Amino acid sequence: MGQAVTLNKLSHCRGLTLVEVLISLVIILIVFMGLIQSALVSIDHNFINELRDEAVRIASALHVETRVTAFDTLVEGTTNQIVTRTFRNISRNFKIIRTIADLDNNNKQITITVTWEWRDRNEASGTEYDHTINSILRR
Repeated sequence: MGQAVTLNKLSHCRGLTLVEVLISLVIILIVFMGLIQSALVSIDHNFINELRDEAVRIASALHVETRVTAFDTLVEGTTNQIVTRTFRNISRNFKIIRTIADLDNNNKQITITVTWEWRDRNEASGTEYDHTINSILRR
């Protein structure tokens, strides 16, 4: 007789109601929106790191090129140039400023600054990204 009561109770449970399904779908949607947002933040930071790594490569290459140049041919002054690189089918400009200063007859200071823009950090706002290399070259 105990089994009959149990079977009778189970026969009234026919599954989930439409309201319960909708509530569970809303909860799943909220969870997935959070996951999508974190994925977008990760992608953005990954791209910023790629841009920074490329700026470091550009500055290092120009630094090596400057250091192997004959000491007497390095003229005091500032040179500007723009290098364009493509990442994930997006072209980015890197602005390069190389400054050579005569410290005395036997020493020159070399400063190489690479700047780039990404999203709201741009030249107009004055908060663009940059990477600088300083060194002293001796005769």
